[in-house]
Amino acid sequence: MKISAKAGQRVVDVTIERRDGDYRVTIGDERHDVDVHKLEGDFFSILTGGRSYEVSVEARGDTYFVRHGASEQLVTLSDPSRQAREGQGKQGTDEVVTMMPGKVVRVLVAEGDEVEAGQGIVVVEAMKMENEIAAERPGKVTSVRVEEGQTVEGGAVLAVIE
Repeated sequence: MKISAKAGQRVVDVTIERRDGDYRVTIGDERHDVDVHKLEGDFFSILTGGRSYEVSVEARGDTYFVRHGASEQLVTLSDPSRQAREGQGKQGTDEVVTMMPGKVVRVLVAEGDEVEAGQGIVVVEAMKMENEIAAERPGKVTSVRVEEGQTVEGGAVLAVIE
């Protein structure tokens, strides 16, 4: 199975092959033999390269919140061949979401603003750190759904870009 995975601004092609109950995962040019076991709830035990990891993976459609220790990453998976067949790409609507719960400390855009890919949209304070949530693509801000001082949950939609 070939998919495209996006974590932050990084997009990589991933190939996953099932082999004798385990998996061979190729990310770019790197090949990894991976042993995965589902534990309780959203938790998984992963063994690769002689190291063991316990991660939690919370699925929300094609988006996954992956947590390992204090680290959390928002990962979006897509099937590039399906997108090409369906004529998808950078058109349509993108929701700007926060990975972690926190407090909105600054809103950097307003409805109607034109933004570039990578431009800051909202700053959220989480775990005593300020995180600037950026636009993934250029477009027009059609909705800002938060205001300064507001508390948000992980996965909350902060703004919408068309």
